Amino acid sequence: MCGILFSQDSNKIPDLSLLKQRGPEGFNEQENDLGYFAHSMLNTIGENVKQPYHGKHGVLLYNGSVYNGTGGNDTAWLGSRLDDNLENTIEIIKVLNGEFALIYVTNDHIVFCADHFNQRNLWFYFDQPSKQITISSIPDIVHQKHGVSWHTNENKIYVIDKKTFSIDIVTNKIWDLQQGTNHFDYVMEEFEKAVKNRYIPETSTNLLSSGFDSGVINCATHKLFKEIDCVCDPTYEVKETIKERMQIHRSVVLKNEDDHQREQEVMFNEILPSDTVWIDPSVEPLINILKKYVGKRNKKIVLFGTGGDEIYNDWHEQREGSTIGRTNGQFPSTLKLLWPWYNYNNDRLRLVNTRNDFICGYFGIEARNPLLDVNLVQAWLNTTCTIKNQGYKSWMKAYMDQEDYPYTMKKVHWAMEDYQPESWKKLK
Repeated sequence: MCGILFSQDSNKIPDLSLLKQRGPEGFNEQENDLGYFAHSMLNTIGENVKQPYHGKHGVLLYNGSVYNGTGGNDTAWLGSRLDDNLENTIEIIKVLNGEFALIYVTNDHIVFCADHFNQRNLWFYFDQPSKQITISSIPDIVHQKHGVSWHTNENKIYVIDKKTFSIDIVTNKIWDLQQGTNHFDYVMEEFEKAVKNRYIPETSTNLLSSGFDSGVINCATHKLFKEIDCVCDPTYEVKETIKERMQIHRSVVLKNEDDHQREQEVMFNEILPSDTVWIDPSVEPLINILKKYVGKRNKKIVLFGTGGDEIYNDWHEQREGSTIGRTNGQFPSTLKLLWPWYNYNNDRLRLVNTRNDFICGYFGIEARNPLLDVNLVQAWLNTTCTIKNQGYKSWMKAYMDQEDYPYTMKKVHWAMEDYQPESWKKLK
């Protein structure tokens, strides 16, 4: 997880300690005719390439991992392809597949965006009359300079014309919503590619639960890599299923007996003071796992099951019916009626990705989400509504059945429990 920051100048730029924490392997800042650039480095793919990256025609700030490059460092691969042709820049961004956020600045344009599902935080301030722009991984940095910060929209590319200081917003991916594939073969093929691309044995850890989402990821990781590093916080899990899966993976069980008040308080007050982001029962177990296990083992990457509920099930038959998705229990034969549904009702997927990115970034660790792989989502969208509606997360169940992997249809998770805020929260 890297930290990125761009502004027209360094005036009123506050303390950057939290930006630096996101990239514990190095920090660099530069100010030139194009503006002020700051970058903190966590390198996870290929050789370490210093940023800000200076290409022939512009400067790139990049945070994330993409998996359709040459196999070397994706910063160098991306930066070497960008030039001063705006159409080319947009077309290059449109083919990226992964978890990323980027800022690219030339003499004529400023281009910035997060990926299709906002898996990397990118916050900004823009004002055309005063010609002000600041973009950062940490919203409080933007807020301290301008008094407000806004989150980038998913699947959008922002383009500022520096001559007029006007802004244009371009849709990134146009999803193919045809539903003609009557099997899950392509879905499973793209899913295994997604896991293989994201799991690096030396530097990755998987989260293990009794649910379908982490279950199918661990099932595929075990199939592809044989031995995997995974960790489980057993609170609110189906213990019988956890025991079966532990026999396969030899997972570490990590009990949460510590008070994580200090970390929660800092994140709330110095990143984004928002109940919606931080008042969630997943926060403390994730802090516990990153602090007491992942960090101590010097791992850089954690694989999450994010997206399983929001994209592939839309909360059908979950939370005892207390959460209603846009599809209301059934995927339609005409997808354009309801897609996209993953941020219906309180921006659910956006909040999960925002939260996980903030927490992982606080500990200098990268979050990866195989279930949000663009090619996987596209393959699943193209399956018929009949097999989409066969049952709870039907393709995941089919995959685990195929691999003889243990699962349960019980839905006993923290998400069903009442949760009250702890006393750590202190408003500024």
